[in-house]
Amino acid sequence: MAILVICEDSSEAPALRKQYLREHFEYIESLLHQLCVAGPLAHNATKDEPGGYDGSCFIYDTNDPAIAEQLLFNDPYFKHGVYSRHRISRFKPAAGEWIGGTVW
Repeated sequence: MAILVICEDSSEAPALRKQYLREHFEYIESLLHQLCVAGPLAHNATKDEPGGYDGSCFIYDTNDPAIAEQLLFNDPYFKHGVYSRHRISRFKPAAGEWIGGTVW
């Protein structure tokens, strides 16, 4: 299993994302061994116009929600108010290329 975290951006997120981008990237790079995947959630994007972001997704390589929560809480984006809300869920990868097929 893994832990899925979905974060929704705050109204101040666009400016905060720019301000803390380097710190956020450095933090993410420091825990690559604990991440299955992570990235921003795009909105209003078209093929010609990239649009902006309205949140982030993290899938942590842990079965313990408390560990995932701590990893999120230590992220500079979280600490500096990029996110207004977040949801943490246990996630069972069951099918796809990332897991090499299916679990059944």
